[in-house]
Amino acid sequence: MTLLTRRTALATAGAAATSFLVPDRSDAASPPPKLEFPTTESHVRAFIKILASLEDDTIFHLYKGTLEAVVPGSAPVRLVDSTTIIRREVEVVPEGHRISIWEATVYHGQGETEPLESFVNPLNGRTVRPFHQREGRGQTLWTEQGPSFLRADGSLFSRYGPDNPFAMEWSQAGERVWTSRYSAGVYLKHPLDPENWPLEYSGPDLLYSEKTTSNGLARELADPSIARASATYSLNQSMIWWPWLLMGQRPGFLVWNTNGMKLPNRDAISVSDRKLVEAVHPTIFGSEAPWEGRLNLWTEYPQKRTPEKV
Repeated sequence: MTLLTRRTALATAGAAATSFLVPDRSDAASPPPKLEFPTTESHVRAFIKILASLEDDTIFHLYKGTLEAVVPGSAPVRLVDSTTIIRREVEVVPEGHRISIWEATVYHGQGETEPLESFVNPLNGRTVRPFHQREGRGQTLWTEQGPSFLRADGSLFSRYGPDNPFAMEWSQAGERVWTSRYSAGVYLKHPLDPENWPLEYSGPDLLYSEKTTSNGLARELADPSIARASATYSLNQSMIWWPWLLMGQRPGFLVWNTNGMKLPNRDAISVSDRKLVEAVHPTIFGSEAPWEGRLNLWTEYPQKRTPEKV
């Protein structure tokens, strides 16, 4: 099926795909449409539209944040700032939408535009070297019933079904519409050996709590001619110590607060931000997949670093 045919198919399916909307009111001076989501499919299509695109496309998010440390008995400490690019590739397939994701983060000082090579961790007095992590490729297949996640062995896993239908919690205030996703638990078992990595090992489980929010415009979600709605984006995450902070098993945790937006195209990023990210992750903006395989900080750290001396 050609791209033109796919887009034509999406357009002809517009009436069914936008059944969660009140009648169109395109006049900018008129009140914004009140969005409703009566079916699982309406939740799926609206979420894909605000997260990525309903058509074959490459989508970039840029967000900036702060990495803070919280230890018992002390005020939170701002350690470093971050700039992150999320790249999503959307492919329309017979089953629905296959979405691939890659993520690239660079740590830097407050207001600085160069990757941070090292700094003194104020919590332990050690000179530490930030590990500018990358993650992906992750893949999700979105059908009318919701998302299924592609495992490393090629199988699909879904939390949703007839007894647990996919649905987002949508909020609307005037022109703005937003929805959030929350997850928490054990991301992985800690891959580092505490005997060999005593300063990098922070406990047996990689614990985390995460909430992401996408915020868009009601008129764009209501317009069937728009395949990719504009959106702002925020991530708030609590997690155990990154290994490069050399905190060992000291009580406490990290808080990563970020916010940003879905870029209209890859050229919308500023020259300074693009230079910052490409200094560490030169392939994230390329025309091809930025890297192959399934990478994350925990798979790459033991390959690129050696244990620090106690």
